[in-house]
Amino acid sequence: MKKAILGTTALVAVSALAVGNASAADKIKLGVTGYMQSTYYIADYDNDKGSTAGNNLLDRTSDRVTQEGEIHFTGSTVLDNGIKFGVNVQLEAYQANDQIDETFVYVQGSFGRVLLGSEDSANYLMHYDAPSPVPMYSADSPNIYPIGVTNSTRGTMFSDSDKITYFTPRFAGFQLGASYVPDASSETGQHSAYSPTQIEGGKDRGYSLAVNYVNKFGGVDLAVSGGYNLVEIGDTQTYTGAFLTTTATDGEVTLNNTDGVSYTKSSAAEDESEYTLGAQVGFAGFTVGGGYRQQQDVGGVKDADRKTWSAGVKYGMGPWAVGVQYSDQTQDVSGGSDRTLENWVVGGQYTLGPGITAFGGVEFYKNDGVQNGSGTAIDGDSTIYFVGTALSF
Repeated sequence: MKKAILGTTALVAVSALAVGNASAADKIKLGVTGYMQSTYYIADYDNDKGSTAGNNLLDRTSDRVTQEGEIHFTGSTVLDNGIKFGVNVQLEAYQANDQIDETFVYVQGSFGRVLLGSEDSANYLMHYDAPSPVPMYSADSPNIYPIGVTNSTRGTMFSDSDKITYFTPRFAGFQLGASYVPDASSETGQHSAYSPTQIEGGKDRGYSLAVNYVNKFGGVDLAVSGGYNLVEIGDTQTYTGAFLTTTATDGEVTLNNTDGVSYTKSSAAEDESEYTLGAQVGFAGFTVGGGYRQQQDVGGVKDADRKTWSAGVKYGMGPWAVGVQYSDQTQDVSGGSDRTLENWVVGGQYTLGPGITAFGGVEFYKNDGVQNGSGTAIDGDSTIYFVGTALSF
């Protein structure tokens, strides 16, 4: 069963916490951990509609080999007063958008855990959802998207934007978490440390709250989670022209339309929010669970709402595990029909040795108009047959 997450992200003015004799016996030394997942799959797309404008009649290759993995550089030390400081830098095994994924420092003690840097929010980290029968592939938050789009019940609103996160100690099975995101459009590696703060616009300040409960009752493991995210959508600011002059009066800035300058400021966008619920129950080799996510005003568009839910069951004894997982997403479309995406994953895995797992199975999609940001997801029915290996180190 998924282990309880105590946290993983951000440090806040921790000097006030490190009181007393704060010398460390040893300097931090980095170690290397991580994972590598490789797969071969055969894709049967019944309908290639929606691939790319002008190309929706062209044939696709029917199979693919691909990988996903990260190398984590981690280290920590404990001061003489018992406070622990640590660092985590995650290198992508391949480069998609950024070579470095999460990167953060943390401090931990009897007060809980505080993290500072580029990591997922408290809501995301503390969430429980449907168990996947295999590594890499999943109907809820997978590491591979064979049709270009996927379902997720996790609160991904802020993704890896730089943030401050705090987790309380666990008490009677309960733990609370909270994240503050100064700029949800800013992430280490994408916004230079040598630049001033960015111009407002798009996703600005964000907030995340989460709680989960983890306990064991005889032979039954129980985990339940809930969370809420909110991000402020800033005004859109644009100007054109060679010069833009400003004057300040009583702290207020006035923009002067001179020299052919055109300035506009629009605040029609809505703040975006989401809440999540999830649970897992483990007993006699079975893990049963599910997740739910409600997104409101997605992208700052009023009434552009989205609902996603997942459910699954997994059974494992010894090195073997098998299972089935399902998810469903519905997008509200103003003035049009709702868009839906259904996803099934059926598969199994076998542990060959410590940190080495072989897996295989089949995945089914039914996509009715759900697209990614580039509008390139494949509509219609799709069937994916896959095998692969997952290594952890």
